[in-house]
Amino acid sequence: MTDRTRTVLFKAKIDPKDAPVLSEWLEQSTGQIPVEELFGGTSTLSVSVGHMEPLARTLLAEASRSLGGTVLPEEILEGSDWDALWKKQGFSAFRINHWLNVVPEWENPVSNDGPVLRIHPHLAFGTGLHETTGQCLSLLVDHAPPRKNPASVILDFGAGTGILGIAALRLGYGDKLYSVDNDPLAVEATEANLLLNGLERKATVGTDFQVMSRKFLEDGIRFGLILANVTGGVILGHLPEWYGWLETGGILILSGISTREMDKVQSVCPPPFSVYRKKRFHTLLLRKLSC
Repeated sequence: MTDRTRTVLFKAKIDPKDAPVLSEWLEQSTGQIPVEELFGGTSTLSVSVGHMEPLARTLLAEASRSLGGTVLPEEILEGSDWDALWKKQGFSAFRINHWLNVVPEWENPVSNDGPVLRIHPHLAFGTGLHETTGQCLSLLVDHAPPRKNPASVILDFGAGTGILGIAALRLGYGDKLYSVDNDPLAVEATEANLLLNGLERKATVGTDFQVMSRKFLEDGIRFGLILANVTGGVILGHLPEWYGWLETGGILILSGISTREMDKVQSVCPPPFSVYRKKRFHTLLLRKLSC
């Protein structure tokens, strides 16, 4: 198991106007969303690299320099510092579409109305602050079933902190969740957040999607909701499989699609689907009308 009390951070300073390019590249290379701090006219990007081999980390540093970054010494972040880091990023309790309350572990809900989702991000991806996560949460609230559907099953591919799958459970999309992420930090964060929300018995969390896929096929599992907040390339590789697993009327929410990937992803999406564009990344929502 990864030591969740200590995290190795890769850090690089860069001009804020160049930060989006470096941030996107770090995200693709590490599987983590970099944390950005602005101070004195300079952006500092931090990303967890403890799961990477030393050679990969060296190459990461060289590539970051080639993109205009100044690489800083790696930093060890103790577990006790995580709260302070996310508070600096402005992560505090907020509401999605005036209904779903997303609340950091260290705060109280801003409202007594609507379901509450408690979260501690650690260094995994998924607080609701990132535009892709926020868009997915908004769509989950907007399309939530009028009554809870205990017979339905949810799949969260690329779970990060588990925030989307937990939100789906809270909003009544199903009573069973499968979450998968190939990053051990994300798996541990998802398990911790399920426990924090009292939902650990409703979920199966793993790192090996092929193992899960075999179980789905063997057991004939169909999903009422599949969530994939990843990249356009990953979506292209799995979309036919995911769509085939949807039950009639099921929803597929795809996010993390860059502008340059959008046309290609749209070209393989079976209709009907809706497009939700943001500044850097975009989201698609598909509904399966028939099997």
